[in-house]
Amino acid sequence: MDQAVFVELVRNLVVEPAASDTISQIAKPSGRNLSEERKGRAAWFNGLSADQRANVEYAVADAARAAAFGLFCVLDGARVIENGPSCGHLELRYINAASDTLLASSAADFSTSLHELI
Repeated sequence: MDQAVFVELVRNLVVEPAASDTISQIAKPSGRNLSEERKGRAAWFNGLSADQRANVEYAVADAARAAAFGLFCVLDGARVIENGPSCGHLELRYINAASDTLLASSAADFSTSLHELI
């Protein structure tokens, strides 16, 4: 597996479902004892015009993508989570019986970035 395949899998299995599941929960919240806030939000959302609804759906999808982008920035080292002379680094590897592929690293000498692919 290479970086592009991994990012596409994250997009298809994490980002897009997060957005669509969020919209589904806003439109028709699940649960037994729904709060008045959730009921009110559902009524508000379901009362929107098609254009207004599309704008909310776009914002939710953009937020899901931004969250994945932020995580990839951390894995790539573009967003630092630790400062100082003795800080460590993060690595993301795909390992199977035939290979061990480094997909991301926050080490200074790793040049390819996941966040540029999302």
